[in-house]
Amino acid sequence: MAWSPIAVGDGESSYHTFTTDSGIYSLVGLQNTALSLHLVDTSNSTLYICTGAWTITNAASGLATFTPSAADLLSTNPFGKPGLYRAYPVVSLSTGPKAMDPQILDVLNNI
Repeated sequence: MAWSPIAVGDGESSYHTFTTDSGIYSLVGLQNTALSLHLVDTSNSTLYICTGAWTITNAASGLATFTPSAADLLSTNPFGKPGLYRAYPVVSLSTGPKAMDPQILDVLNNI
């Protein structure tokens, strides 16, 4: 899931492999709506849950594409303001949410 750094306001789709400590996490049987992206600002621990859209591209291999929403790109939200964020893709299961391995997302003013 390495897609960092990105520019402030970058609304391009990003490509992700869902993984846990035990390896690739299969998305077989899941709807796109079962996926979400959580970003935690490393400077103040504020959690932001992105409202963009996921598209599962290869469920067996744990592959999906995320496209930020217009709200995600606002200057008050992580994709719209510079900073370092811990990015956690989350899968919603009937047993509750399951966070995937986090990555650092660096959002920069000038790339």
